[in-house]
Amino acid sequence: MNHRTLLCCLTALGFAAPATAAPALGCLIEPDRVADVGSPVVAVIDSVEVERVQTVRKGQVLVILRAGVERAAFDAARTRADASADLKATAANAKFNRERLERAEDLFRQNFISQQALDQARTEAQLADQKLTQAREQQTVSAHERGMAAAQLSQRVIRSPMDGVVAERYMSAGERADDKPLLILDRKGKGRVALMLSD
Repeated sequence: MNHRTLLCCLTALGFAAPATAAPALGCLIEPDRVADVGSPVVAVIDSVEVERVQTVRKGQVLVILRAGVERAAFDAARTRADASADLKATAANAKFNRERLERAEDLFRQNFISQQALDQARTEAQLADQKLTQAREQQTVSAHERGMAAAQLSQRVIRSPMDGVVAERYMSAGERADDKPLLILDRKGKGRVALMLSD
């Protein structure tokens, strides 16, 4: 390591350079050391949960966006997905009609009912099975809708992508988050500081 590089490193670490050291030093943080934290959606900021120079952990909540509409949509989708009364009633009806068909077939073999009565029982059992299939499909669709609503709601909570320190905080509650960075995180203890020496 030459003396110019040594002077740069000492200065970066907070040591005073000798009086004879005239070169101007500039520090450039390497790209893998910092992260711009933005919003995936355009929304109004409800609160900023961190302050400048605060240490944060990966996954920690940094910013919360207003999410009244998204929360209402999620609650509605969850209610539909969790509603099991209709499905249970449809399943019970299908079971009843299948059992009635079995009894009708037995009675038909004993010549107690007509072919028409048997056909009617068979048709009602088939219709009940079709309604049960539709109810199950609707339950699946509702579960997917709940998942989509949950994903949209999760976009309103911005979390830290890494361990680090809040280097800059650009926005506050009430401001509009768009395509500009909200915060800059410095990856604590990671990467290196690149020093530029100019004569």
